[in-house]
Amino acid sequence: MQKDEGYSKCIRCGKTRILLKRWKDHGVTGKGNVVHHEQTVCPDSECQKIVDEKFQAMRDIKAKAEERKKAVLESKLMAKKPVSTSAKA
Repeated sequence: MQKDEGYSKCIRCGKTRILLKRWKDHGVTGKGNVVHHEQTVCPDSECQKIVDEKFQAMRDIKAKAEERKKAVLESKLMAKKPVSTSAKA
């Protein structure tokens, strides 16, 4: 029997995922630590589509939360700005 240690399992069906792509990333500036990435997919294409949809929904929720947070911070900053009265009578 083959050991599946070190391999990821599909979060939905539990099958051992297939390595699709492997690459290295040096960051935005191209300096610093090298990060190794691996992209894996479920061997069942229908299951992978469902997992991708679930992750996309999670990313959308996170993006909306970040937008709301940014809007709240901007409104707080605008409320703190003093109103300048340059017209002297």
